[in-house]
Amino acid sequence: MIKFEAHRHRIDMAGGFKVNDSFFSEESMDAYKQFLDGTAFTPANGYRGNGEGLGEKLFPIGMYGRDVMGNTKTSIQQQADLWVDWFHSNAPAITYFWYIIDEPGENVYPWIKERAEWLKTAPGPGKSLPIFTTRSYQQALGGAIDIFAGYDGVELKYLPAARKNGGDYWFYNGNRPRYGSIILEGAAIDFRINSWIMYKYEINTWFIWHSTHWQHNGQGPKKRLHQNIFKDPLTFINSDMDFGNGDGILFYPGRMPFYPEEDRGLNQVLPSIRLKNIRRGQQDAAIMWLAEKKGGREKVMSIINKVIPKAMSEVDMKATVPWSERGNDYDRVREELLRLL
Repeated sequence: MIKFEAHRHRIDMAGGFKVNDSFFSEESMDAYKQFLDGTAFTPANGYRGNGEGLGEKLFPIGMYGRDVMGNTKTSIQQQADLWVDWFHSNAPAITYFWYIIDEPGENVYPWIKERAEWLKTAPGPGKSLPIFTTRSYQQALGGAIDIFAGYDGVELKYLPAARKNGGDYWFYNGNRPRYGSIILEGAAIDFRINSWIMYKYEINTWFIWHSTHWQHNGQGPKKRLHQNIFKDPLTFINSDMDFGNGDGILFYPGRMPFYPEEDRGLNQVLPSIRLKNIRRGQQDAAIMWLAEKKGGREKVMSIINKVIPKAMSEVDMKATVPWSERGNDYDRVREELLRLL
């Protein structure tokens, strides 16, 4: 199961499941609860490895703006009540949210504000349901969107405003030179450094749009094509762009029914080197956290600034990458942090 492989790398495989992309179903959520409370990730259920007994931390209601709440005030309020009641009773520690729309332009701001007002003025418990979108913090949406995830990274001056009323501000996919890329043209270190950047700026979540983009989406010349990702790494093309080697690929299939010559004969998914680099970055960040307990945050920051002096909105989008692109440099800093411990 792909969820198991993701969990071993301490990644929440959010979305891509019927339970995320449907109207509320108590039966479906009760069945899914095992992934939230961690009972799915135990030897009794066939799971062995890192993170045994630990549950997932995030749950999106809807993905990419799919219609899972309805389009009327009554429907949205009723659905929100059902979702909030279930999480309050069954998984209160989970960060859950309504993924209202994907990458919205200004033309849909009135639509977002209308639905956000319907939700936030609801008479029932659903009014507390957070609303999420994949866009950098927008002051015009500050009272409507609770959680932003920006492709341009986190505009650090807006981080306090985004968190003022219990919201948050994440970053999404990869966008050099502000943070590491998720395509193959980036240095191998890119997937590792994003956890360092999260620690440096106290950012809570890195959202990657896809991990098994084996079938192209509905855009461009590869529309709906089952891709031979072992031979052709170009996984994202639309009418405007021709780029994206490896974009949306963290796992590879052990079976290739559409390309038998590439079939590996394995009934499992295969983790990529990029996935391993994410995990290495997470381990580095855990060491930073432990070192901070020992020597203080100021000391840890002075060490990691040797390789990542700045990132996110501190970096102009036309600037060169400010961090080291050599893995050995990060290994040396890691050793320094371990000595501090």
